Amino acid sequence: MSSNFIINDFKGWERKNYLFLLTMIGAQLVAFSFNPSNWITLVGGLSGIICVNLIAQGKASNYIFGFISALIIGYFGFKTRVYAEVLLQSFYIIMDITGLYAWLKASEDGSGNVTDVKTLRGIQWLYAGLVWLAIGMIAYFLLGFVNDAQQTLDAITFSVSATGMLLMIKRYQSQFVFWLLGNIFSLLLWFRAGTHAGGDYALFVMYCMYTFNSIYGMIHWLKLKKINNNR
Repeated sequence: MSSNFIINDFKGWERKNYLFLLTMIGAQLVAFSFNPSNWITLVGGLSGIICVNLIAQGKASNYIFGFISALIIGYFGFKTRVYAEVLLQSFYIIMDITGLYAWLKASEDGSGNVTDVKTLRGIQWLYAGLVWLAIGMIAYFLLGFVNDAQQTLDAITFSVSATGMLLMIKRYQSQFVFWLLGNIFSLLLWFRAGTHAGGDYALFVMYCMYTFNSIYGMIHWLKLKKINNNR
């Protein structure tokens, strides 16, 4: 692994991808300017935005920014009693370390960049659905211990995003189906947190940007798969 691999991961993007990243960052800054309640959530949101853009580009350094974002958002989730977010970000912290190691190990040049993109086919979708269901049941059980106010929605949100994370580590393009669903559920969670529990709208805007990025990532990884198949 090169010592400057993080910098290298931002090189070679198409112009529209740089513009998309800057647009997402700008939207986050605007949201914060309207509600400048907490600088730490701004840092977490910006780290998360950089992370998901790097995921869409298939770059291994996404795990580093994801780790930073997970620490911050997990803390804020605990503070605002969004316990599903605490559970999810705790899971992300562990998986970010695991994922970085797995991607670096799998890449031939040591860069960690994704080339061998896979897609779920046939019965594999059933297996993914069963994993989603199993994680959801465990999450529902754990959230019951803390008297979570929206236990069912929180369990679904956690399980679908956790399944997407597991598929990402294995370099499945199909991860973005789960990311998209998870982001939609997270939009509901943070909107309700913002209106009823003193939450931060900067994080709500962040998940809006994540939703758009999930759609882009789904398309871009298919392009990566096609490029790899033509080699």
